[in-house]
Amino acid sequence: MMPLLPAEWRRFIRNPVNLWVIAAFFILLAASAISSGLAASEFRARALPSQHTAAGTQVRAEMHDAPGTGQGGYTSKLADSTTVRLPALGGLALSVRQVDLLGSALRISSRSRYTDSRNSDQLFNPLLRELGLPDFATVLALLLPLTVIAVSYGMVQEDRERGVWRLVCAQMAQPWRLVFTALVVRWVMVLVPVVAASLLAFMLDSGSTLYAASYWLVFVGLFTGLWIAIAGLFLLLPVSSGAAAVGLLGVWLVTTFALPAGLSWAANGEQAMPSRLEAIVDIRLVQAQTATQQAGLLSVWYRAHPDIPPVTEPPREIAGLPANLELDSKVRPLMYRFDEVRKAHFEFMERWSALSPGLAVVLTADRLAGIDAPRYAEYIDTVNQFEDRWRAFFVRRIIGKQAMSTSDYQQQPIFKPLLTAATAWTVLVRQLLVGIFLLGGLIMLRKRFAKP
Repeated sequence: MMPLLPAEWRRFIRNPVNLWVIAAFFILLAASAISSGLAASEFRARALPSQHTAAGTQVRAEMHDAPGTGQGGYTSKLADSTTVRLPALGGLALSVRQVDLLGSALRISSRSRYTDSRNSDQLFNPLLRELGLPDFATVLALLLPLTVIAVSYGMVQEDRERGVWRLVCAQMAQPWRLVFTALVVRWVMVLVPVVAASLLAFMLDSGSTLYAASYWLVFVGLFTGLWIAIAGLFLLLPVSSGAAAVGLLGVWLVTTFALPAGLSWAANGEQAMPSRLEAIVDIRLVQAQTATQQAGLLSVWYRAHPDIPPVTEPPREIAGLPANLELDSKVRPLMYRFDEVRKAHFEFMERWSALSPGLAVVLTADRLAGIDAPRYAEYIDTVNQFEDRWRAFFVRRIIGKQAMSTSDYQQQPIFKPLLTAATAWTVLVRQLLVGIFLLGGLIMLRKRFAKP
């Protein structure tokens, strides 16, 4: 096969259509890589400053009705732990535009974050945000199969139509070697712009890691090889080159759009997503109940904390603290159901991602970026646990108007961010097995290329 490589290489580059296809593919990938890499770096740069700004705003809003409790070092110390953020991983550049939709920065306070109307986050239409510029991984999942199809379809069929393949079979004892060499050349030529654009995206992301880049390059190599194998199998069909192109486009449409939609439907059938409208109605009912029980909940709280003397006419913010805690204890389980179902859907899609290579690309990018549904559910659970510790430490001091001592500063709860999540290797292994299966089928049927 080695002597055939130079000949197939010259044959490939002498076709201007191939070069134009590869050039257009690289330009689009590079543009997406630059945009995604810069966006990821910008997201990391504004993470820490925005945390301190939001914290100070939150504390001033919460303490403005509590005389004497929002002054001096106490307030500044209270502000240090009022905002937590989901730490992004080294592959953020692959799926950076989904971070804003998750709500990675969360405020920690005595109020329920699900009903706090003082949220100053930007308002936007999620559907319009989704229809904006896609992420690098999405662009790759859409365009790479089309590029493989454009440079690979109908190689054998065209030669048969022109009568050239009859001469090839007469001059070569094993014509399949020529086909396999041509497929290897196309695998390399498609993979080169993918690797270059991927490295560009990782270099522009200030927080990228060698592990994420290495894993991603291995995965896209398998992804490219899988589509090359599919194109090779279509070369075996006794159809015209145009029919082969239409068939490959049909496979692309089914695996990229139809199968992910079907898997999403199946995942929802296995565990249905709760109704958001019903959740809103339930939250409003809980709010109404706790509002009528505010005075009683405050009395219960004072009885549970006999060391803190009750106040005859407490400020509004202090009087409502126990009611806020009761409200959040009932609202939290309602909202966490959504994260649990999203996690179940994500894991279901991963299990069946071998049916859709494009879906596997997007899921892998989410894993490497650290915004996958299982990790986000773990993040929300960690935030809830920290918020409970935060409230146990600060609420009694807020209601009792207690000053912070030096030992109190040292004992205040600290949020421990999530550890770097281990990437799930199952998706990569499944893609590898599918690629081996397709390549094995191509090797077993290789003698059919000898038919003129």
